[in-house]
Amino acid sequence: MTQEVGDKVEWGLARRRAHPWVGWIAGIAVFFLLSLAVDKGPIAHAGVLFEIQSAPGRAPSFLFGTIHSDDPRVTELPAQVQAAFDASPGFILEVIPDGSAIIKAMVTMAYTDGRRLSDVLPSELYRQASAALAERGMPEEAFRDFKPWAVMTLLSAPPAERGELLDLMLYRAAVEDGKRLEGLETMEEQLAVFDDLALTDQVALLRETLESWDQLPRMLDQLVMAYLARDLDALLELSEAYIAASEPRLASLFWEAVVESRNRRMLERLIPLLDQGGWFVAVGALHLAGDSGIVESLRRHGYRVSSVY
Repeated sequence: MTQEVGDKVEWGLARRRAHPWVGWIAGIAVFFLLSLAVDKGPIAHAGVLFEIQSAPGRAPSFLFGTIHSDDPRVTELPAQVQAAFDASPGFILEVIPDGSAIIKAMVTMAYTDGRRLSDVLPSELYRQASAALAERGMPEEAFRDFKPWAVMTLLSAPPAERGELLDLMLYRAAVEDGKRLEGLETMEEQLAVFDDLALTDQVALLRETLESWDQLPRMLDQLVMAYLARDLDALLELSEAYIAASEPRLASLFWEAVVESRNRRMLERLIPLLDQGGWFVAVGALHLAGDSGIVESLRRHGYRVSSVY
């Protein structure tokens, strides 16, 4: 690890201690939720908590759709969700956000070949990105060798001012309760969604993020309201509206990379665990929705999936 990258890791971990959320994961997860622009048909289900029955005699598991927010209206779990979490001896989430994962993320976010952000961005775009990051309290020395996609994910994250994101709150509670832990994806797999993009695509996404950045607080509030109403259709519609002006090729690419392929991967790894019973599974709410979502996919695999909340 170069000294500069090491400094970025130290800054990232210090920021994580100061703000109890995983900064880059928040960005990437919120972008996952907001980056849907392809119409995949009507959402077949409402609700955010489902009970999954596998084999007779096995304890049920529960599938909970999260929204990556620290809004107290979100992090105060409904009684049905809390009861399901408490009753489950195991906890499954998208990626286990331990220290190793954070270091991998911070290192991958940065160039290690001598390039800097100012070398790959047009000067005006670099100025805009710098100003936006400064508003979030990030000094230039902390992001100057970041890749454009890394800046985009950071700017897509809501400022964490009130507490832990829902996902991280559940993770910490599971650790404290001594639950079994499993992740459905590796950090490398999630990072590759962005890190494998061509530089021109990274720059285009950053530009679009900055152009709509002033709309982010309103959009996040609307997403929270739709989530609290357990309205997956509204979540999808808001997501489509957020990037309605996005270049169609990028939108299509992201639908496959960010949603469809991840649904398939998570399902493949989830099924053997569900056969054990007793798991509480927490993934982004949009991964539950639609014919290719996890709920319908589990039903096609013979599981009994019923809405609880």
